[in-house]
Amino acid sequence: MPEVVEIKVRRGRPPYERPVKQMVSLRMDIDVLEGLRATGKGWQTRINSIMREWLKEKPSAQ
Repeated sequence: MPEVVEIKVRRGRPPYERPVKQMVSLRMDIDVLEGLRATGKGWQTRINSIMREWLKEKPSAQ
């Protein structure tokens, strides 16, 4: 008789050692927000990319 092996299946995202992203509250002009949302799904990710590029171009304040 073969041995029965139980396999546990975990659903959802794998646990991270540290948080990768943090939820924030940001106040924006309505026209800017509507324009970003009008670009379709993934608009929040695009904001993140835009802000990252801006930070790369800006000289550090040190």
